[in-house]
Amino acid sequence: MRLIKLLLPLSVATILSACGTTAQKQPYDYSKFQRTNPRSILIVQPTSSSVEVKAPNAVLAQSTRPLAESGYYVFPVVLVNETFKENGLNDGAEIQAVDLKKIRQVYNPDAILYMDIDDYGTKYQVINSTTTVSVSAKLVDAKTGDIIWTGAKKITVNSNDNGNQGFLSAVTSALISQIKDKVKDTAFDLAGNVEANLLSAGRTDGILYGPYHPAYQKPVTQLPPVQNQ
Repeated sequence: MRLIKLLLPLSVATILSACGTTAQKQPYDYSKFQRTNPRSILIVQPTSSSVEVKAPNAVLAQSTRPLAESGYYVFPVVLVNETFKENGLNDGAEIQAVDLKKIRQVYNPDAILYMDIDDYGTKYQVINSTTTVSVSAKLVDAKTGDIIWTGAKKITVNSNDNGNQGFLSAVTSALISQIKDKVKDTAFDLAGNVEANLLSAGRTDGILYGPYHPAYQKPVTQLPPVQNQ
């Protein structure tokens, strides 16, 4: 009985220690990314689960900047998209199914970025509106087809996030938000923020800096601090 009393705290401590070890997040494995070492990236039109028909073009249009600023040559997305359309491929699902050999024959990129839009748009309630953009992405080696990096980002903005207000003020604020959204697509701006967070280097589990960036192949400890969006 005395032995059990002595062993019981030790067992609990061992279990808690094991749980702590299991919960600790492992560092992202960049070995495939580093082996491919891409210099150029081709972005193809995203697939979309959203009912918003403008979502693919809105996300595609803002995908170049974070990758280019991270040090990669990015093929002009408008030119690439038009080339696919001229060959009878009009939506993201068709374009993303194109064989890698065909893409290499035309563009010869080092890597291809595939994106899927999980959510895009604004939902209106009585005194509130919620805008959400959610995008997942994977970077694929154009020669081997290996996935060398994956990531996902979701941001939701609530129109009542700016503080407490009365019912009448809340209704007025919601009405103004709906009118503003009719004039300007709030989700478009939010998509740019999502992609800046998802596709920029120097972030936790993000892509690595490319060869045209001063931080290329430098140790993580020497990287400059990341500015919040």
